[in-house]
Amino acid sequence: DGRILFSRWEYVDRPAIPIQSLWTMNPDGTGMAVFYGNRVLSPASFLEARAVPNRPYVICTMTAHNGPIRGAIGLIDRARGVNAQEAIRNLTPWIDIGRVDQGDGNFVKGPFENPYPINENRFLVSAKGNIYVGDFEGRWAVVLPRGKSLGYYCPQPLRPRPRPPAILPQSSPESADRPATVYLSDVYWGLEPQVGRGEVTHIAVIEEVAKPLRTEVMGFGFQRPVISCGATYAVKRVLGYVPVAPDGSAAFQVPPNIPVYFEALDAHGQALQRMRSFVSFAPGEVRGCIGCHEPRNFAPKTHHPSTVTRPIQPLSPPEWGDVPFDYSKIVQPVLDRHCVRCHSGVTPAGGVDLSGAKTEWFNVSYDVLTRGYVSWIDTRNGREANILQIAPRTWGSPASKLAALIITGHPDATGRPRVRLDDPEKRRILTWIDLNVPYYGTYEMAYPQAEGGRRLRPEGLDELLRDVWQRRCSSCHAGGLPSCGFVRITEPELNDFLVAPLAKGAGGRESCGQPIFASKEDPDYQMLLRLFEPLKKMLQERPRMDMPGAKPATADRSCL
Repeated sequence: DGRILFSRWEYVDRPAIPIQSLWTMNPDGTGMAVFYGNRVLSPASFLEARAVPNRPYVICTMTAHNGPIRGAIGLIDRARGVNAQEAIRNLTPWIDIGRVDQGDGNFVKGPFENPYPINENRFLVSAKGNIYVGDFEGRWAVVLPRGKSLGYYCPQPLRPRPRPPAILPQSSPESADRPATVYLSDVYWGLEPQVGRGEVTHIAVIEEVAKPLRTEVMGFGFQRPVISCGATYAVKRVLGYVPVAPDGSAAFQVPPNIPVYFEALDAHGQALQRMRSFVSFAPGEVRGCIGCHEPRNFAPKTHHPSTVTRPIQPLSPPEWGDVPFDYSKIVQPVLDRHCVRCHSGVTPAGGVDLSGAKTEWFNVSYDVLTRGYVSWIDTRNGREANILQIAPRTWGSPASKLAALIITGHPDATGRPRVRLDDPEKRRILTWIDLNVPYYGTYEMAYPQAEGGRRLRPEGLDELLRDVWQRRCSSCHAGGLPSCGFVRITEPELNDFLVAPLAKGAGGRESCGQPIFASKEDPDYQMLLRLFEPLKKMLQERPRMDMPGAKPATADRSCL
């Protein structure tokens, strides 16, 4: 019908392997929309897709996430559902296409590639250099066997064929910076009954910021450089908000030529539902959305949205500015004002430390909160099945302990609020959770050769801790020293391995019931603390990117 059918990779809050689905767009870049497979676990990738003439099917190579583009040949009938597993028919059923949630995302052992449909029932395909003709009934024949030294690939008949319809362009070079216009018909179409009418007050428009560089040393899955604790791969930027009318409609402008996604927010600023995919708009493009996660095979409701008759609204930027979201600059100041007076020091309240001291990857509050206090989507390998968990309120702030405490004011035993955050402060924390807990607001690195471009840890620390444990702690801690899961690189004297065994009279916790280090003059205490001195000096000269005065290592571009 004149549209372009293509495969693409994406990492919007989803594990790394099930990310290669089929999309369509018009030749001028307008009308980008998912075609099939955005939430399918078998196979990992749909590549080399082509429409079957005169039939509502698409033929493609079904293959692994990485490696050669070879595997099985599939026929897709999206009328069965744009994410339905049963929409796929394996035309090479003797080839196992695997399941990405069962460890098979990178292993599809099949020789087939380059399918080309030649009519309603037959197709050409290459396998090990041989050209076959097959049909949808399962019959196969070799039509061009491999030669002695060369194989044959990418078969395509040279013959006249109908010219596809021409889709007239919606944009022009003169409107390169002109914003796109989006009409949302009814946000509740796809959210009900889990979300009641009147709950959604705003739509957030969020940019997945492009990554222009990387480091060769990965961290937290496949992040390079590291942005989060195994959650978002990408730096996020909240472009702004637009109000939703009582009937669920909205009409607003979106910047062109960048990847964006949307969240449906309630009055507190919590994301009741989110996209886990991106779309982009051409300059001046006008697009309509039926709802939010509505069934794509359904026709739109017949009603007249109120926003159609109202002026198109520009986005209202967040109060922290139209900048990439940086935890240390946007969230930590709120915690410093309201939380650290209780949640810091040698014995933080409830054992929860929300201070901003830096750790080997991030900072203390980030490491603490992401270990059980906030709900985030794990994007590391082995978590692929979470792409099917799409019900409203499944992820983010609506499912987070921290969000409930923030909204209610962290009440005491009598129900009185302990803290009173204003609405902008609450929104900063809720937004962070719903952006899938980013920490860094930049891809730039001060230490591009470090693990993930971020990790800084005292040299020799693990070896010295093991030695101290064997000599002084193994009788009680047979399995090794207890660990909170992170190491402080600033304020190192508050690391558990220093403050827990230290006598209370010397400023420690004496967690073992008796002091292991009677004072800070203990030789082992001093040896451990001295390990941090070179790192302290290095950070004074070259701060990490989450520290004041940080500058990227632009002189060394070997990481590109």
